[in-house]
Amino acid sequence: MCRSDRRGFSLPELMIVIVILTIALLPLALVQTRSNRSVFESGQLTETIQIAQLQLERTKSMGFANAVSDSGTIDNYTWQMNVQNVSFGLNRLQVTVQWQEGGTQRSVVLSDLISFR
Repeated sequence: MCRSDRRGFSLPELMIVIVILTIALLPLALVQTRSNRSVFESGQLTETIQIAQLQLERTKSMGFANAVSDSGTIDNYTWQMNVQNVSFGLNRLQVTVQWQEGGTQRSVVLSDLISFR
């Protein structure tokens, strides 16, 4: 009687394992790609909000009488500050920051009020 002492996996067993691993790992690769894109977009949004906040604080620091509309560019972001009189002794500061993302124009708007003291 001939007995084989070979241990290991057969070719069909290995092929089944490879198919199962491929099916299991493909969704993980897609999730990784989406998460990378989300991290990039959130980084851009964070930078945009920082620029808008910086411009609001800069304009507020000028004081009520000296706050004027302004605009400019920082890196790939274009910002525009509008100062609008709401009522006597009260102005609305509104800053809009725009940027291009994947061929699409995106923007963030922040507003604040400044009063005559």
